[in-house]
Amino acid sequence: MSAKATSAEVLIVGAGPVGLFTALRLGQAGVSVTVLEKDGGLSQLPRACMFYPQVQFALDEAKVYSDLIKKGGGFRTTGLDIRFPPLPDANGGKKPGQLVASFPKEDAAEFNPEGPPRAPMDGSPAISMLNIPQSQMCQVFMDRAIETGHVRVLFSKELISIENEGSGEDDAQVSIRVKDLASNTESRYAASLLIGADGGRSKTRSILGISFPGHTWPEKLVATDVWLRNEEEGPITTTLLMDPVHYTILSPLTRPIRGEVSKWRVTFALNPEDLETRTDEDLLTEEYITQHYDRSWRLAANFRKGRCLLAGDAAHVNNVIGGLGLSNCLLDSVALSDALIMILREGKPMDPLLTMYSDERRQVFQFFIDPVSSWVSSRRRNTP
Repeated sequence: MSAKATSAEVLIVGAGPVGLFTALRLGQAGVSVTVLEKDGGLSQLPRACMFYPQVQFALDEAKVYSDLIKKGGGFRTTGLDIRFPPLPDANGGKKPGQLVASFPKEDAAEFNPEGPPRAPMDGSPAISMLNIPQSQMCQVFMDRAIETGHVRVLFSKELISIENEGSGEDDAQVSIRVKDLASNTESRYAASLLIGADGGRSKTRSILGISFPGHTWPEKLVATDVWLRNEEEGPITTTLLMDPVHYTILSPLTRPIRGEVSKWRVTFALNPEDLETRTDEDLLTEEYITQHYDRSWRLAANFRKGRCLLAGDAAHVNNVIGGLGLSNCLLDSVALSDALIMILREGKPMDPLLTMYSDERRQVFQFFIDPVSSWVSSRRRNTP
């Protein structure tokens, strides 16, 4: 059974942070957007949870930063530490490993954990992280996008086919076929432009036939959330632990205060040998994960085909250690939504703007994100 076409100016496949942030920025500009998500609701999986200053500035510009703090439970920490793993102490416990490097922190007297980052008064460089789980960020993005009155988000909608890519000179629309997984019916949707923001295994990219060359990192990572006491000499901000096998990143999920317990995201690499001898169930047991408490990049050949665009992990995937993945993906949202607003609201020519989006964001990944995340991953393994 098939329903008639439903129209919008922009269709977005994928209700993750990239799709929803793009929808929010377009909705704020008065562009009508329909977001289609295969799952029955927003993902609650433990994914990204820290965002660099460049993204924070973009979130502040979109007037959503305050809501991420007040409604999403986000907060800022300043600095980023790199340490060796913990060592045994004289009392049979653990003491923090040697501090190898530390990114500059904002001045304590000026630091505001609830506000966007500010440049230090003395002009020296500093870094800060916005700490908020991806699931909570997505909820804020969706709520604010819907409030614009120009965005709707539909769940249990699976992309089946792209009937018209809008590649011809006379093609003014993209049309797709979508299956409603709740009712088992199909519908046709049409729009001026289509954005595939449906992740690293993007069905949009696959249907468009856009190649995705690259390599896969051999490691598998486990992300866990745990409540830890913030000891006097222990981590108090985002911390990377160097290890030749089980390199780890610690990132706070609730504001860390010395002497008190707070929630942390602990993400660690598994031993490749374990991947050959243990099942996924074995690797997720409490015993296996607890012992770790004690102790891929790919790039699409093109981000555009006709009136169809790719953004976020649908366009590029890098090693997650280092926290550059979603930060870069959200900057895709900024660049793409800016381009679409100029096309749909300012009458700018479509072809050069969309080609520029594809070329520029590919170069950002090729010449900055991938080399830096690869270097971070390799450095994480180096111990004396």
